[in-house]
Amino acid sequence: MDALGILRFYILYPSFFVTIIFPGLIFASILLLTTIWFERKSAARLQMRIGPYYASKRIGGFLQLVADAIKFVFSEMIIPSEVNQTLYTLAPVLMLAVSFIPIAVIPISSIPASGSVFSIYFKDFYDPNISQGVLTGIFVNYNILLILALESIYPIFIIFLAWVTNNRFALVGAVRETYLSVSYDVILLMSTLAMAIEFHTLDIAKIVSYGIPGFVVNPIAGFLFFVAMLLGTSRFPFDITEADTELVIGPYTEYSGFLFVLTMAGSYLGNFVYALVFSDVFLSGWYPLSGFPGAVLTVFKAVIVLFFSVFLRGVYGRYRIDQALRGSWKYLFPLALVSIFLGMVVGYLWIK
Repeated sequence: MDALGILRFYILYPSFFVTIIFPGLIFASILLLTTIWFERKSAARLQMRIGPYYASKRIGGFLQLVADAIKFVFSEMIIPSEVNQTLYTLAPVLMLAVSFIPIAVIPISSIPASGSVFSIYFKDFYDPNISQGVLTGIFVNYNILLILALESIYPIFIIFLAWVTNNRFALVGAVRETYLSVSYDVILLMSTLAMAIEFHTLDIAKIVSYGIPGFVVNPIAGFLFFVAMLLGTSRFPFDITEADTELVIGPYTEYSGFLFVLTMAGSYLGNFVYALVFSDVFLSGWYPLSGFPGAVLTVFKAVIVLFFSVFLRGVYGRYRIDQALRGSWKYLFPLALVSIFLGMVVGYLWIK
């Protein structure tokens, strides 16, 4: 194999390509800037506020975000004197890594036997139950459970991040995250369990292969998953953990410079991961395409879901912690039970 063939083999290898290039770290970094730009622009337009972006006016001030990112990266990182410096510095890195890891096991497309740049890996990622390969970093048959298990670790690192800063506002934000995680984790698990029962599988690729959007056959589960996604990533109207008008910015109060960029990126990446799962399970993912076009379609749907979730910043006010918890257990939990029952009925009568 020549040098070009070796380069093609390793760069396009799914474990590297999906995790690092698309929809991995490189794409996620660009998407982070684009999402923040869209969030601020849409909120300013809805609330009739004149935004601060005068650089690159023809493209809506997008380059201003690049300038802000460079400024944050090279700004001084101020570390409080009464904290453990190692843990203080390591906490944002661990939180970002944990929020990003699930991308490695989310299938984003199928791989046809021929006619695709990924066909050389077809045997490594072949699943006879869907009669084609699956483009994913690490292929597992029970990826729904694995993804949710990995995402459920994320709140632990938010609490850890707040604890190492030794700041009272950060600790209040961490306590709020503890309360919220108990509620939205249950809703997430129950809504995805409803889809697993309905399609008789824990494999996202098999769910997509049916060609039936999960939101059509079980709209209650789709609604619950979306609301739980907003709760789990502190998107409006559930930015209760941060609550800048009350807690400065919650667990992230003491962070500055590049460390603050990492803390902010973790929330958006977690939202993107949930949006990818929502795209696959409830919007039919890459169906009816395959290969790289299918991957683009999956990510496009996920980006639309992500943009809609950040768009809500300009629409809704923030709920109080007691309102969010009461709503989760009093209204969403019974709905989750209904979604499971609906999944059982539809799965038994229709989907074989």
